[in-house]
Amino acid sequence: MPISQPKPVSHIDALGKIYRLYDDYMGSFSFACEKFCAECCTTAITLTSLEGRFIDHFLDGQKKAALYQQMRGHLHTPRYQPAMTTNAYAQMCLENKTPAEEAPPEPSLPCPLLENDLCSIYPTRPFGCRCMVSFSKCRNTGSAHIDELTLTVNTLFLQVIEHLDQSGFFGSLIDVMLCLGSDPAHMAKKCVTITNRPVSQLMIPPEHREKIHPLLDTLNHILSRTAQG
Repeated sequence: MPISQPKPVSHIDALGKIYRLYDDYMGSFSFACEKFCAECCTTAITLTSLEGRFIDHFLDGQKKAALYQQMRGHLHTPRYQPAMTTNAYAQMCLENKTPAEEAPPEPSLPCPLLENDLCSIYPTRPFGCRCMVSFSKCRNTGSAHIDELTLTVNTLFLQVIEHLDQSGFFGSLIDVMLCLGSDPAHMAKKCVTITNRPVSQLMIPPEHREKIHPLLDTLNHILSRTAQG
């Protein structure tokens, strides 16, 4: 009797598994982040088009319509618009090239999806929000406080999520959601996004390789089970 092969999972399902893996890993640490702490919830948040589709996939019709209406209302809102993806940066490092300096970011404003200092899409929030963690309260120091290993873990997940969506694009929350919720040809000149890339090398320092190995094994397993296309 032939052994049945496991059914490939969709990109949406794979992203959900990646989110859960990260959340479970981070759940073992004690961070200062808490409910109504929205210091990092700004227009500087970025995401891939797959993460945007993940948000869209799990919203009902009414909430989806409201979200896209909010995004259209923020078409001219100042926001950070990245010039390079994580994997593009890794490729430049591999080639011993120095990335060009980005233009100074626009002043960050509160995220348009905040409601009374709570995220209105919290269960489906993108990885850029999930990895905004700190061991001390940002409002007391003006910035997040995390260790080097956490930075490595965050970068690993950013690279893998981009790799999973290598045929998609990357940009600010506002730009990505505007592109997904509108006619692409109409929004092309109004939204600033950049093309995702596959992983060329993982940016894992030698001192973190052993500690990060179990996470990397699980991520590779998720990618290997993901449907092509």
